Amino acid sequence: MKIAFAGGGTAGHLMVGLSTAEEIRSRFSEAEIIFFGTDREFEKRCVEQRGFRFRQMHAKKWGKSFKHLFPFLIATGVGIVESLVALRRFNPDIVVGLGGYVSVAPIIAAKLLSIPSVLLEQNVIPGKANRFLAKWVDEVYCHWRGSLKWFNKAKVVRVTGTPIRKDILYSQRCRSAEKFGLSSSKKTILVTGGSQGAQAINEVILRCLPKLEPLSSELQIIHCTGEHGYEAAKEAYKQTDINAFVCSFLDDMGAAFSMADVIICRAGATTIAEFTAVGIPAILIPYPHAADNHQYWNAMELAS
Repeated sequence: MKIAFAGGGTAGHLMVGLSTAEEIRSRFSEAEIIFFGTDREFEKRCVEQRGFRFRQMHAKKWGKSFKHLFPFLIATGVGIVESLVALRRFNPDIVVGLGGYVSVAPIIAAKLLSIPSVLLEQNVIPGKANRFLAKWVDEVYCHWRGSLKWFNKAKVVRVTGTPIRKDILYSQRCRSAEKFGLSSSKKTILVTGGSQGAQAINEVILRCLPKLEPLSSELQIIHCTGEHGYEAAKEAYKQTDINAFVCSFLDDMGAAFSMADVIICRAGATTIAEFTAVGIPAILIPYPHAADNHQYWNAMELAS
């Protein structure tokens, strides 16, 4: 069995693919799996750490204006040629689209080569790539029933939920506390803005630290800042008595979730699927500039 996964750009897209790939490998040890992704370093690192092959593809995001259309078409054309060569060489039994602009070329190439393909969609309002590709694939699997109306041109659409990493379910609080250098008995706030961080959330939390400091004997924080907020956050926590683990990006979210008594985060679909699976109370702050305001609708669908 050979399976190609195509997608990325954010950890949300990638982690769904990795969760699916790991489950396939646990059931079919002979399975050969490859990921087609972007040039973002965390994608290559996360894929290869889990023992899967990774190939970077030419791809460019189509922005909000038509001036981005020509560069998008050129990059997609190059990506289709690359994908045709890569898929002929790998000869997969199926191509799985994970969403994001980098999934477009491999799915089109799969169609041209008559290779079966499917899409995974986690958001209530699907992204542009999956909406465009829905008519090209054999089946679409989505998380929310509210997504069904967006895939009326797809051959088959199924509501399946979102695959999550097994470590989310089975990480142990005591071991996680040792890993982070934190207490297993203190109440823990987990703050994360997703793989790219969230400047607004970082700033609010850092402004709140003086008010939280009187609770430092019973409270601690795990704060995933994103690359650009790390140094400022690290310095801010040094000025307080609050015990905290600060990082720019955290591969082992299972350990973080096992510690969390509450999570403050964006409303990315994969994050929602993971913290609801383990029953962590959450304060959701949807990213206001997300395409089609999809994080707001994810949060509203969950709240309803």
